[in-house]
Amino acid sequence: MKKSSVPSASPVAPAATTPAALAAQADWEALRTFAAFIDAGSFSGAARALEVTHATVSRRLQMLEQSMRAPLFTRRADDVELTRLGETVLAAARAMQEQTRQLARTLAGDDLRLEGKLRIACTDALGALFLAPRLPALLRRWPDLDVEFAMGHQNVSLARREADLAIRFARPQDGELIARPLGKLAYYLCGTAEVVAAWRAERRSTPFVGYDDGVPDIPETLWHAAHAAGNPVRLRSSSLVAQCMAARAGVGMALLPRYLLAPELAPAEPQPQLERELWAVFHRDLKAVPRLRVVLEWLEDCCKDL
Repeated sequence: MKKSSVPSASPVAPAATTPAALAAQADWEALRTFAAFIDAGSFSGAARALEVTHATVSRRLQMLEQSMRAPLFTRRADDVELTRLGETVLAAARAMQEQTRQLARTLAGDDLRLEGKLRIACTDALGALFLAPRLPALLRRWPDLDVEFAMGHQNVSLARREADLAIRFARPQDGELIARPLGKLAYYLCGTAEVVAAWRAERRSTPFVGYDDGVPDIPETLWHAAHAAGNPVRLRSSSLVAQCMAARAGVGMALLPRYLLAPELAPAEPQPQLERELWAVFHRDLKAVPRLRVVLEWLEDCCKDL
């Protein structure tokens, strides 16, 4: 989507053209819809993001342009170009979105009860096979906590409160985020006894379990490319849970963190093939929230077993 200025189609522009002045004279829902439309690039995409109808998006944008007394964008084929006024209105919408998020973070930070929901973003394997079995120790001590896992490989936005705390494999550079080290995660090449024996006898022909194209640049994928590029791959998945279950069933060799080395799996070598740092990351506005503090302490205790 292009966001470069184009000449306004109307010779009459509103007198107030600063973001603050425009925000004051525009409806918040219309501004929010305009920002969603620019982000999505289409009426239907904005409607899905806001969970409203296509007609609602169209009506709000028409009302916004009427209140501004000038067009905010032009449509050219599949592209959208902002007018100069549209760029200013978009800046106002972005500022109001950030103020709303800041208010949400402040309200969350002011909640000093040791109860309520805390949402943790992590990978499926860490959430399902490492943290979930260790939850009873946390909930026995703090029974009013409500822990929620947002599992996947995509980074969530802590600023937008998509999660309260994220477990990441690299320390973030954002100054608004606080990172606490959780330790290092050791990865071992492993398989069933039969598969490991086959690998030791003929390393180039032994099948592997690996990652799909969704995560091409993570260290695990790069390790596979460097050490097993010529081996047949019997399963590809970005899910370590799927890789682990396939390796346990004898599908092939897999590079797995130590906490996934079930009795059915034997390391091919005594030393790890890869190590990755783990960090607990949260927004600085939440640093005084007691439930975040006790969950951090629980995570640090859990990660002693890594």
